[in-house]
Amino acid sequence: MRIAIEREDFLRTLSRTQGVVDRRHSMAILTNVLIEADGESVAAIATDLEVSLRQRCPARVEDPGRVAVSARKLFEIVRESTSDEIVLRTLENQWVGIEYGRSSFKLMGIDPADHPGMPTVGDGGARFELGADELSDMIHKTIFAVSQDDTRSNLAGVHVDKGLKKGWLRFVATDGHRLALIDKKAKGGPLAAGAILPRKGLSEVAKIVAEHTGTVTLTLTEAEAVIDLGDSVLSMRLVEGSFPDYNQVVPKDTKNVARIERDALLQTVRRVSLLSSERARGVRLALSDSRIEIRAQNPDLGEATEDLEIEYAGDDVEIGFNARYLLDVLAVLPEGGAVELGLGDQLSPGILRGEDEAYTYVVMPMRI
Repeated sequence: MRIAIEREDFLRTLSRTQGVVDRRHSMAILTNVLIEADGESVAAIATDLEVSLRQRCPARVEDPGRVAVSARKLFEIVRESTSDEIVLRTLENQWVGIEYGRSSFKLMGIDPADHPGMPTVGDGGARFELGADELSDMIHKTIFAVSQDDTRSNLAGVHVDKGLKKGWLRFVATDGHRLALIDKKAKGGPLAAGAILPRKGLSEVAKIVAEHTGTVTLTLTEAEAVIDLGDSVLSMRLVEGSFPDYNQVVPKDTKNVARIERDALLQTVRRVSLLSSERARGVRLALSDSRIEIRAQNPDLGEATEDLEIEYAGDDVEIGFNARYLLDVLAVLPEGGAVELGLGDQLSPGILRGEDEAYTYVVMPMRI
């Protein structure tokens, strides 16, 4: 094999593989990236057997072929190049040569036939098409609520479900303390049963889709989810287990609704939470006519109080929340907008929404 490839194209391709390969995996072969050259393009394939990524970029292929080398070292070598073009060629005994400018490198490779490559996904399943920006928004507004608790595997991903309306797709994530839910229009289907997409796979999709325009295809089979972005295809093994009945968690009615400037609320909670307990991170919200007071207290440090003017005409309510749970959702809502905070009593979950009516965030209260 011998190819010449633009540095920027190759560097972007290799950088995306870094989040997929597992440098600490017990199977050393999975630390390698598989390079396949044919026609007028090169495909780079990386996998950890749970998440697999294939990317294709243009190249001048003088001699087609396949090689497999350390994903990390190849990325670092290409990253340090100051030349516009990188030359890759096979040497004897699976060694790989990398050349640019006056620099020449030799990397020990492996037999490309030993690399698992991309998994084979069967026909069938549910197939959906939606905009890249819409998929990015769905991931961005739910993935932070995925559980970090390894013992609750059924919460270790984002649940894909039917949307509230026909022709809509829903993403839901929860860790048992808060829940994020968003609906978007999507062509295709049908979705017979929900699926749970793993956090790692979605994190990698989010990086790629942020640079993509146009339409994205999501295919769900019994065991795999495949996201096709044209030059990039990512496959992820679905999380096993049943997602809980989240509809029971979302309050049907919140009689006390406050409208607050998003930026002001974010900054106030961030400041006040500096004096909250480092473990519980609790802040207390007290709502009265046209005013919200946010307070935190730490017996070892002191206390902080700040109030904001808001649009509110409900009952006087006091309730405690984990400050991090509020900051996480405020960070993904648009700057300069407003948020609606819906409350029942001090023991009932609160609902926070931005200006997108298809997005709902539920957070459980805490005793302070």
